[in-house]
Amino acid sequence: MLDIGVPFVILVANSPFLILGVVVDDMFIMISAWQKTSLVDNTKQRLSSVYSKVAVSITITTITNVLALYTGIMTSFRSLQYFCIYTGTTLLFSYFDNITCFGAFMALDGNREGVCLCWLKKPETPDQKCSSLKRSCCLPCDSLPDEQETDIHPMNLFFRDCFGPFLTSTESRVFVVLIYILYIISSICGCFQVQEGLDLRNLASDDSYITPCFNVEEDIFWIMVPGLWLLLLKLLTTGIKMLGKKLELRLADLENSDYVDKNPTEVWLREYVQYMEKSKQDVNDKDTFMNGLPNFLTRFPLFVSDTNISSSHEIISSQGFVQTMGVSSSADEKKVLSQLRSRAEKCEIPLMVYNQAFVYFDQYTPVLENTV
Repeated sequence: MLDIGVPFVILVANSPFLILGVVVDDMFIMISAWQKTSLVDNTKQRLSSVYSKVAVSITITTITNVLALYTGIMTSFRSLQYFCIYTGTTLLFSYFDNITCFGAFMALDGNREGVCLCWLKKPETPDQKCSSLKRSCCLPCDSLPDEQETDIHPMNLFFRDCFGPFLTSTESRVFVVLIYILYIISSICGCFQVQEGLDLRNLASDDSYITPCFNVEEDIFWIMVPGLWLLLLKLLTTGIKMLGKKLELRLADLENSDYVDKNPTEVWLREYVQYMEKSKQDVNDKDTFMNGLPNFLTRFPLFVSDTNISSSHEIISSQGFVQTMGVSSSADEKKVLSQLRSRAEKCEIPLMVYNQAFVYFDQYTPVLENTV
């Protein structure tokens, strides 16, 4: 898969457990059908009988599993796409391995059983007192030959003679119906208790330092988290005063949100325009604007890292800070993400809101549509 450009993500490391469960299930089905064949038949007849009984069922289940996983490629989560590609492809190859390689091993074991059966049928001399030992060595220790010389597994006997009659009794049927009704009721109640969200502490190991950090943040600073960075892209240095007014309108719109605190907002462009106006400088003049910027940053070093100036004295991008508040649940996180992003998109200046936790908050929006 790496050769065709499908990257390996850590989520794929969990796929062997899923693949092993599906593959072993098919192997058990084939072994069960093999044990029901007659020992007196040759290996070719026994293997043909096994494939005639189980090949269709394991083929259909494999196809449905592979198609279900390949359908997951349409999800918007990239890591889940790679997981579905790796797991679906591996299941497909495992299916071919089961019907070829594993069938060959069963044929070899059938040859062994045929030789052992011939050995058991040899007449014993009076000196031979180990027929039970020969029997236990040749036949599986947990199988019993019946009159037709076929193996009946003890578990088959249990379900046939014990569990089947027990389950079909009147008391058992009433009990099963009651359990099913309780299951349906609890499922319906559970649907109303489902809460959307993701606790970031669950993404770290139990002994990680992140866990106590989030605990302190939740207990003490939950009112003022998370803070948002406003990224101004491709800021033009002509008509700064007009752009500043447009930015002010958008900042006012952001600050009117229930999740934004107006006081801690820090935007260097707002402060710089006010600084130039107090100094009676022409804000709209590009040379004056760029020449006065180093002096402004010297007097206000807080904004030094908020601007990205190219070698040609052009402002490539810049950033500001807006403080959110009252984000105490996953529902609030989802609302603040969608609300502030929609307001930022209305700004005529290319504006983007960002926080490090948005990579997790982004998962809340597509979860429902991908699940349904």
